[in-house]
This record gives sequence, structure tokens and C-alpha cells, in this order.
Amino acid sequence: MSEARRLAATLLHDVGKYVARTARNLRDGQAIEAPFASMLLRDVYETYRGARASARFEELAQPLAALVPDVRLDEVRALLGAIDARENEARAGDAAALSAIARDARVIEETLRAIARERMS
Repeated sequence: MSEARRLAATLLHDVGKYVARTARNLRDGQAIEAPFASMLLRDVYETYRGARASARFEELAQPLAALVPDVRLDEVRALLGAIDARENEARAGDAAALSAIARDARVIEETLRAIARERMS
């Protein structure tokens, strides 16, 4: 397995799969009840060994981008930055922040899945 393929697969697993674990079960505009909100917040802020998804993303995306530059990695980075910026609001139960995090998490997973799929071909 090439290094780029391994990094893309690990990125999908360690970031994409986990940030969207709860989000993929939520619909746009759906009220996110407290138990789901807690799960969603863990998914994005305590993803990999208790660290933020954005931190794990950087560990893997930087070496992947050095091998295979891809503008979509910058798009995912921006979405993770937006998720990080919403933390205080989301932890306070702000419905709009929680909804935006869920939506962004689904886009992150879809984007990382597409990148991994291309590395597999």
C-alpha cells in the first residue's frame, strides 16, 4: 500500500468516520436533543485519543498533502476550523451551532471518503 493511500485511509477512519458518527443520523434543521448534542461534541472535540478532530486531521493531512496536493484538504481544514470556532456556542446548547457542526461533519466525511476512494483506484 502506498503511503498516500495509507494516509488517506487513516484520515477517513480517524477523522471522517468519527466526526460524522452522530451527525450522519441527524437531519438538517432537526432539533438536536441533549444526549445527541453530547455525542456530537465528543465526536468533534474528543475524536482521537481525546484530542480534537482538527488536531488529528493536521497530523495526517500535512504529510498527505506533501505527497498528493489536494485543495479539498484545505476545504476540510476550513470546516474543522469552523467547528472549533463554534465550540463555546455548541457547548452552551446553541441550536444553530450544533446544526452547523452536524452539517459540516457530514461534509467532512463525504470529502475524506472521496479522497480515500481516489487513492484506492
